[in-house]
Amino acid sequence: MPAHLTAEQTVSLRPDETTALWQAARDLARSADLPALDADGLTRLACGLVPALPPHLLRALHAHRSGAGLDALLVTGLLPPDQEWGSTPPGSAAPLTGPDQAAALCLLGVALQLGEPFTFRTFYEGRLVQHVVPVPSMEHTQTSESSDGMLDWHVEDGFSPDRCDHVGLLCLRGEPAAYTRFTSARDLDLPEDVREVLRRPAFLMAPDTAHVLEDRRPVPTPVLWGPREAPQICYDAHYLSPPPDGGETADRALRLLAAELDARQVEHTLAPGELLLLDNRRTVHGRTPFTARGDGTDRWLLRTMICSSLPRYRECGARVRPPLEVPAAASATPGKGAP
Repeated sequence: MPAHLTAEQTVSLRPDETTALWQAARDLARSADLPALDADGLTRLACGLVPALPPHLLRALHAHRSGAGLDALLVTGLLPPDQEWGSTPPGSAAPLTGPDQAAALCLLGVALQLGEPFTFRTFYEGRLVQHVVPVPSMEHTQTSESSDGMLDWHVEDGFSPDRCDHVGLLCLRGEPAAYTRFTSARDLDLPEDVREVLRRPAFLMAPDTAHVLEDRRPVPTPVLWGPREAPQICYDAHYLSPPPDGGETADRALRLLAAELDARQVEHTLAPGELLLLDNRRTVHGRTPFTARGDGTDRWLLRTMICSSLPRYRECGARVRPPLEVPAAASATPGKGAP
């Protein structure tokens, strides 16, 4: 049976704290023309929410950022429970047009405590905050726009050395059948010989289809690396393949890893107002299938990606990063922030 989030992995806002934060977010949203703001402008506006974040939430976010055993953090009560959101947007790149503007500011205000929110131009039109919603014709894809199919184990943008350190998923509208699941690399019980195989920087990771790219060649990467007590992981059930000369040894290592990911998973059904923060370098995640209704009341999350390394963020030179071009040599060098 899957495990569930523990009390240590959960921080809850009191109703008065939720009210104060939401009022501050609405005031900020009214103070600017959000659709006209670029990603930097939206982030600067969200900085105004920092004084409204409760001290106990800031302490929990610091523990998550510093890796003090918290590879996942659930924040409950971030949004008011009785808020009406309107119709679920038709796609991930839809603009923020209603109360979801204030919700996006809440998401970014929290994200800023972990690092710098960012995205890629090749990913859902370069939106800094994307909608995670089911889309007709995408039901069985391995993207966040799927529904009927299982969204299998993956890290965000595993093919890129610039992939995010953390990802935030804020629920506006829930779906009881949709379980978000994750597994922490530190919980994996693998034989040492299997770990040694997975440390080889020769597995091949291809870009996922959510990115609009001309060059879709896979790049080499290790699957596991780092200290045994806090390893990092780069895995995707669909886009990762064994080394060309890996033989049965590499195939076996990936099979054992996949079985361990299933065995050690934690699952949670996101409810309105809940924010799940995942360490994208130390966990893999996925989602169970659900049936989309297409009537404007489907599951609706907001997502943003976070770079926690200020030098790496500055090196990239933009909050909305240009099309990804990953040199093969750099992609296999964990010491440069990659994978």
